[in-house]
Amino acid sequence: MMERQHEKPPLTPKFCQHVVVQSTPDPASFKPGADPARVTLFDLGIVSSIESVIFIKAVKNRLIPWQINDRDLGSSPSTTVQQSADSISQNAF
Repeated sequence: MMERQHEKPPLTPKFCQHVVVQSTPDPASFKPGADPARVTLFDLGIVSSIESVIFIKAVKNRLIPWQINDRDLGSSPSTTVQQSADSISQNAF
């Protein structure tokens, strides 16, 4: 019996932004109406390389069945939510 493959949800800007925010240590810090081009991952709890590694793993788990290479995901503390979301939409496969 063939195993059914997961359908990939569309990589809409809203979906990518949601994945980014929910993968941070403090997603509640992203307030409704916040500008994703101004809020950095640092603002959401990514303060060191340790949190960046955890963030990358969380994003990858939330993206399944999509995949993304670690190096292609914007994940530094100075990266904005928008930049990280854009890196997902441009690099996920």
